[in-house]
Amino acid sequence: MIKRNLGTALLLLVMAADTALAGTAQEIQYGVVQEARSFTDSASATSGSTSGNRQGLRTLGAAAIGGAVGNQFGGGTGQDIATATGAVAGARASRRRQAAETNTTASSAAGQQMVELTIKTDAGKLISVVQPSTPELSFAKGDKVRILTSGSDTQVDKAK
Repeated sequence: MIKRNLGTALLLLVMAADTALAGTAQEIQYGVVQEARSFTDSASATSGSTSGNRQGLRTLGAAAIGGAVGNQFGGGTGQDIATATGAVAGARASRRRQAAETNTTASSAAGQQMVELTIKTDAGKLISVVQPSTPELSFAKGDKVRILTSGSDTQVDKAK
């Protein structure tokens, strides 16, 4: 009974892996733009060709791990179902994560306009952030900004 409940809980955890991966702590800071420099990112146009070759391997690896975890639970037909469900959940989580990564880099692969911001935080720390430039959000020296950091991703917008 305990093994069965543990198996169900672990299976639900694996199925929700795509949201669990996004559950990193988010930090919010404020600061003032010291310098804003726009440029066209053409260097990443060549990096996209090699990452496409690895997508299938990453999905296959995640499916294998999910299947291995699912295989630890149940017996007979139940174990087969848990193994298959784990494999599908692992592959799905991997594809969603890859899609999110592709969405953030696809536009820069075509030579997207980027902006590099040098910001002095309210804590006195000097940081540099590079992000896609958008027409509706432009930055100039002296702008008060909000700096959102989640894991290794940082985005800057105007402070309200």
